[in-house]
Amino acid sequence: MLWSLLPFVITMSILVTIHEFGHFCVARLCKVQVECFSIGFGKKLWSHKFLSGTELVIAMIPLGGYVKMLDGRATALSSSNERFAFDRKKIWQRAAIIFAGPFANFVLALIIYWIIFLIGVVVYPVKIKEIIPNTPASTVTIPAGAELKTIDNIKVETWNDVNLALIAAMGKDNVSLSYIDSSDDGNQKEIKKSVDINNWRFDIEKDLAISAFGFVPKMLEVHPVVSKVVSGSAAEKAGLQIGDKIVGYNDQSYVDWNDFSNNIKKAQVMMLKVNRGKKDIYLKLVPTIGIDGKGVAGLYPTTGTKVVQYGFLEGFNKGMAQTMLTIKLTTRSLYQLVTGIIGLKHLSGPITIAKSAGQTASYGFTPYLYFLAFISISLGIINLVPLPILDGGHLVFLLFEKIKGKALSNKAQERFFRIGLFLLMVIMGIALFNDILRL
Repeated sequence: MLWSLLPFVITMSILVTIHEFGHFCVARLCKVQVECFSIGFGKKLWSHKFLSGTELVIAMIPLGGYVKMLDGRATALSSSNERFAFDRKKIWQRAAIIFAGPFANFVLALIIYWIIFLIGVVVYPVKIKEIIPNTPASTVTIPAGAELKTIDNIKVETWNDVNLALIAAMGKDNVSLSYIDSSDDGNQKEIKKSVDINNWRFDIEKDLAISAFGFVPKMLEVHPVVSKVVSGSAAEKAGLQIGDKIVGYNDQSYVDWNDFSNNIKKAQVMMLKVNRGKKDIYLKLVPTIGIDGKGVAGLYPTTGTKVVQYGFLEGFNKGMAQTMLTIKLTTRSLYQLVTGIIGLKHLSGPITIAKSAGQTASYGFTPYLYFLAFISISLGIINLVPLPILDGGHLVFLLFEKIKGKALSNKAQERFFRIGLFLLMVIMGIALFNDILRL
């Protein structure tokens, strides 16, 4: 629980700080006096007041934050500070300040994806092993071994991409896909198909979109050829080298990588039969004990995957494309939730987010970055929902003011805020209830 809680607190602190920093920066550009920039709620733990008059506060509860601006609706203004009040600014300036929070979350996601592509991403062929009968995919002819390239014009490089694209397609009449089919003469050609999904429904809590649609993924082939040896590991101490082929272990022939890995996890001494060049040699492997109490060797097999690193500008372009795609898919998912295509039982709250944060953090730095970018975009989109009390609701008020030529009265706005707060509490209650049911 603590392992899940710490990444969750770090994640929310980062996202909220960036969100509020977006409001703060544009407010200062528009010459609005920012009285307080608080990271967290509740009792002050630390504060500092700058010469500009802004007080930076670190509060006790790190699950939110706010930017308090000078506003004539809450404070009596003098003739000297009236021009620095938020409510005295032009409509486009107030709209820019409000929109800057969600936009900052989108920019953060872009930067994160950019970093991921600079570090390098693992790619592999997304090939189909077979098609499940009586599923949407079975209504068209897709040969075994076909390599998927796009789903609804979304480029897919992993099966996770396929899953997300299919979830986003729920509720449509049909979904387009393209795949590479290797013909008998060795030529490869991309084939496009349209699949009817008008009556396609499945429970995203119980089933993967991939299998519900009818795809059985072809598993990656793992070859017992060492592709990497971790420095200082048991494998290095045993004398294993890149290119060595595992022929046998413990007086038995090599079965598969899972069996070999399970033997390593027993943390017992292993005698390896290794083919190096054209000769068979024998090595003694003494696995070390990992933090989970299981044996660790520190070697990697050869698979069909490869790590692709992108250059500075190319990585930025890939990051921008991934950001726009995630915004599109997240917006589509929100639409599906509102229209009932995806039921409210799939709504998730803080407990699920905390568990996901802990899990992705345990998987490594890059998976956590993907999670952080996704949650940042989700936070930005949710804040743009036209619900009073959210940024989207404030933008609707400004639109009303632009059309009518005058702002809603404070009393009317307060009434809408109460309605918005009630609806928000109901949604959060449903999400929290779903979280508890998943425990």
